[in-house]
Amino acid sequence: MQVKRATKGLPPLTFHQEKGLYESDVKLYFHGDFEMYLIRESFQIFDNNNFATAWITTALMEAYRLGDSPKPSEEQIFMSVEAMSQYYNKNVNYTNSIQNFWPQAYNSSLRAWQSTPQNLLDLFDLSYGVPWDTFFRILEDLGQQELVKTLKSLLADRDLFRNAFMIPPDFDDTFVNLGIGSLLQEVSSDFPQSSKLWKEKNSNLTSVFDALKKYAYRPMSNDSKVNSIDPRTYMYLHPFLEEAMTRNEDIALVPTWVQDTDEVRTGFYSGVDMPFNINNVDVTVAANTIYGITNAVLTGLVNSSLLDDPEIQQVYLNTSNMIAFEIKTNFTNRKDLALTYYPSEFEFYWFVARTYHQLQYYERIMPLHPVQERIRISLGAALCGRMTDHLLDSYMAETDGSIYYDDFLGDGDFNSKNVSEIRAEDRIFTTAMAVNALLTTWTVYNDVTKKLEWTSDTHYRVIDTVTRAVHWLNKNVLNPTYRPWNAFFSGSVKGSHTLPFEYPFNRLEFLNGTKIPDHDHFPRGATIIGMQGVQSPAWYKAEIKKTHFGYKVPTEFKGYNTDNAGFFPFWSSVPYTYVSTLLALSKFNNVEQKPVFE
Repeated sequence: MQVKRATKGLPPLTFHQEKGLYESDVKLYFHGDFEMYLIRESFQIFDNNNFATAWITTALMEAYRLGDSPKPSEEQIFMSVEAMSQYYNKNVNYTNSIQNFWPQAYNSSLRAWQSTPQNLLDLFDLSYGVPWDTFFRILEDLGQQELVKTLKSLLADRDLFRNAFMIPPDFDDTFVNLGIGSLLQEVSSDFPQSSKLWKEKNSNLTSVFDALKKYAYRPMSNDSKVNSIDPRTYMYLHPFLEEAMTRNEDIALVPTWVQDTDEVRTGFYSGVDMPFNINNVDVTVAANTIYGITNAVLTGLVNSSLLDDPEIQQVYLNTSNMIAFEIKTNFTNRKDLALTYYPSEFEFYWFVARTYHQLQYYERIMPLHPVQERIRISLGAALCGRMTDHLLDSYMAETDGSIYYDDFLGDGDFNSKNVSEIRAEDRIFTTAMAVNALLTTWTVYNDVTKKLEWTSDTHYRVIDTVTRAVHWLNKNVLNPTYRPWNAFFSGSVKGSHTLPFEYPFNRLEFLNGTKIPDHDHFPRGATIIGMQGVQSPAWYKAEIKKTHFGYKVPTEFKGYNTDNAGFFPFWSSVPYTYVSTLLALSKFNNVEQKPVFE
């Protein structure tokens, strides 16, 4: 499933594929009647993004290092590292390890390197040559009025989607890349050429930490470049920020985008700008950043003195505490906003558990930096408490005792008799990620035996739950009844309840800095809309009760399968589902205790 040779493609029949990448596809999440199911089933565009390959490569190496999986070939890992080296930021004139989601292409008229999802752009270009009116008349004659309405909505938003592709570099790709470098550091003797190549391509890691200090979200600061945030972020994050205010604690958190509100004023006109011209905080991006920093220090990829830098230490500690807070509060009951780009909470749990697992492992063999010890305790309390309780209570059982977990893909359809249909299109992935989260939290690797061991305080229910879920995976990972899909990534807008202008804000201005006093009518032109600073709980509570641009504030998340949820783009990777299952099974088979079943 790894691309062995680059191909140009002939859209829409075939698509461009870069050598070394693993397949992931852009799909559209429609749900409801049979026509909506068909759109979800048929729309699939190969996407040359950085993420899928990064996570598949990560899982392959972890399955080998921590499980009983065969060693991936050096060629396999090398091709991935080489492919991912095409995603560095080219809009600066120095060597750097700042990465992008998509490769950049140079726009000579704007004199800027722009994110370029070539296959998606090609598809949009092709759509302008289709005789849609004729096509719509045929569909209407066949009684497909609802399908026509949906397709017209998609076409109307073409330019909006296209503009959304012009994104800047991000801290997610950047720190996932650092995490891969740290994994290669641990297994450098097994993959010497890949490790060497990664270090050659990442010769200036200081660039990553300089960017983190420069762009960190600082809500208590007077600096308008970094003290404002997407209104959706503030909606779920305000309890955490308000608690910090009561302690007179200054806060600095990792944001998603490597850009600030001053840079977006010019970046917008160069096609390099944050969505909605404002930064956000995604708890999953935060988790990946914390892992990257943690494992880079633990493995010696970067010196532990990094954590003595007061600014780095603050972002590292504050962000870790924020992650623990969100786990303990069920994402402040707004998973749709907190998991901004990663809809799967199960995937998020595994990401967080990876940091905790490494801290637990290294604590056995060397003293941890004091701030890392604090983070180990904080994340451990959240994972061993609220996360574990949730995973032990949210599975579904089959008659043979095996259990599985569902998320949302394919669970919102109904047939011609208006009876609900559960297609469980992400059941394999979700179950694998639940197993990975629990195993990664409750086991520690033993260097002597080369086995994983349950920690001494592991409750029997954890072992029983993992065992039964592994039983289900063994039975069903290749079962054609279930799609091996996932929603490992998505856009930030996932229906009408996730639009930033529906939520309270106190900063509204044009890109030239002119303030906009009218908060009832949409302004014409590019704007910055955000929450600046930290407001009092009373002020925010009052704002939630008001309308914003005529919209009531969505105060509840009812799931992605409700009638008015709308459609949204998501990224699915079949290889990622299978390698996640491989990781779960190989780690389980490498646990010291024998499994309950044979």
